Amino acid sequence: MQHRHAQHDEGFYVLAGTFRFTVGEDQYDAGPGTWVIVPTGAPHTFANVGGVNAVMLNTFTPDLYVQYFRDFKAMIDSGQPVNAETMKPLWKNYATEISNEYAS
Repeated sequence: MQHRHAQHDEGFYVLAGTFRFTVGEDQYDAGPGTWVIVPTGAPHTFANVGGVNAVMLNTFTPDLYVQYFRDFKAMIDSGQPVNAETMKPLWKNYATEISNEYAS
């Protein structure tokens, strides 16, 4: 599901495996050693497209989104179901919008 962030850029450095990044309508396959930078506001998503575990390092500039993952973990730890409806307040709090423009 493509989404966009209104307050930060996102960087992905692929350490192992192959990820397919979709930015708007464009798709890019990225293997180990590849940096992918998604600018603020760009709709994007990614998926592991290889037959092995894939690993990447994720960066946020500025670092506002780091707390998102702490809050997401707390949500999971609380036993709350994870779905689009329960995620909406978290997404809103961190200026993340699900993009229906590119939904298939």
